[in-house]
Amino acid sequence: MTQLMRIVMQPARRSEKVVNKHYEDTIAKPVVFDQNAHLLEPQVISRLKELFPKGAAQMWGVVPGKKNVNVSRIKKMSPGDWVFFTGDNKVYFGGPSR
Repeated sequence: MTQLMRIVMQPARRSEKVVNKHYEDTIAKPVVFDQNAHLLEPQVISRLKELFPKGAAQMWGVVPGKKNVNVSRIKKMSPGDWVFFTGDNKVYFGGPSR
């Protein structure tokens, strides 16, 4: 059975200072895995290094939200789904999830 690719719209207004800072720190400048190893399980670090042999990748953290509003949507995501970041009436970044 073929799995369908999903398109996920991630609202994140870069006009908000905290959102723009997170974008600059994790998308514009890829995250180095070894510098953040204390935040991830060893098997996650190992898998990331398999997927991204240079040891870094663009990443965006997703929080559960108030009353876990984001949890069901995130659980539906699979590697290969496309994520588009939107804000201030435009789509400004997108790419496949892994």
